[in-house]
Amino acid sequence: MKKITITIVLSVLAVTASGQSLFDFFGFPQPQAKEQRKDEKKVKFTYDAYFQLDFDNREFAPTEGQFTNSGTIFNALLTPSVGLDVNADKKLSHRIMLGIDIVKRMGESPVTAAQQRLENWDLLRELTLYYRIKGNAGKTILTGYAGIFPRRFVQGDYGEAFFSDSLRIVDRNIEGALLTIRRPKSVYEFGCDWMGMIGSMRRERFMLFTYGESRLTPWFSMGWTLTGYHYACANEYGQVADNILAEPFVKFSLGEIASMQELTAKLSFLGGLQRLRQDGDAFTVPYGGQLRLSLRNWDVGIDNTTYAGTGLMPFYNRTDDGGFKYGSNFYWGNPLYRINSSNAWNSFGWYDRLEVFYQPRLCDFASLRISAVFHFGGESGAAFRYAGSQQKLSLVFDLDKLLHPSPVKKTKTKTTTYDFQSL
Repeated sequence: MKKITITIVLSVLAVTASGQSLFDFFGFPQPQAKEQRKDEKKVKFTYDAYFQLDFDNREFAPTEGQFTNSGTIFNALLTPSVGLDVNADKKLSHRIMLGIDIVKRMGESPVTAAQQRLENWDLLRELTLYYRIKGNAGKTILTGYAGIFPRRFVQGDYGEAFFSDSLRIVDRNIEGALLTIRRPKSVYEFGCDWMGMIGSMRRERFMLFTYGESRLTPWFSMGWTLTGYHYACANEYGQVADNILAEPFVKFSLGEIASMQELTAKLSFLGGLQRLRQDGDAFTVPYGGQLRLSLRNWDVGIDNTTYAGTGLMPFYNRTDDGGFKYGSNFYWGNPLYRINSSNAWNSFGWYDRLEVFYQPRLCDFASLRISAVFHFGGESGAAFRYAGSQQKLSLVFDLDKLLHPSPVKKTKTKTTTYDFQSL
């Protein structure tokens, strides 16, 4: 099935790029000229190609195994896709797309009979197939997706307390639906990711998520981030577990005032409601405060996030009634938000993530980011400590940004926005 799908996708891309008619290629009769002109206004073939290279070297020797382990993630992703654009009128458009993720983990080459699964055809990982509707209602733009679509379509700024950088590299797609509402001074987003259907040794699980931000003045905005994760049963075992995490925030954006590419301060409260129904119906309530400072000019920047509070993952090391650790199956955020490795989860502590990066503007459809990340933390009654570091590189080529460029508001600082999701 994978071979047939990728052959179809690549063939259609090749024919479309060459300018040859798909009717000629497949031997279908051409429509009449008048009908063809009429149809071209409403329906046309479209295509896309998205490439992303991620290098992430993780060195956590000072705290090895306490929160996370050392290692290297080095992946290359290519997603070719084809589909149809249908323009109902000037204010409403529809799109259906079919594609496939081709993923190579660098250095993972077959050398023994047991590794034959790593042959080239097995680099074809997951189909993407989705419907998109986009409408323009005056100053409001609504965009909806349904099906299996890339996670990069999510517009909200979900921090690492919600989704870790490694998760974004490994779990590329969302299976469900997404609605984004944009206005001149605000953005609102609502989505559902269906991650598992109940089955043999497979839990039913899904996540609802939402993000909103509204600019009250040119430099001040307020908003929220919220996720609700439902972790249910497999056929053979399991009791329901719930994980809700909310982040109301205020943000100060002073880049234009300071004539810099970016100068922002985001102050948040992080609070959770979590329960394992194997323990009863009572909720556990982790919480804390967070300050994120971002500064960038001349394409060089510093991004520092400081969290102080209880551990946000109280059940990380617990096991369910099937004997499986909850761990990263139940918590999707950066594991250093556990805060405490020796004290109780509700002991106060802190975590600091410092990223220094270089992010030059290559062009509208290609992006590069090189960074060094340093992690620090401290438990209640313990000294502030160095936890580990990462060296990261991300390279993105997005053909859709070339084919369908979005209007960019120019500022005196010539601010450039990239679509990196710091995973």
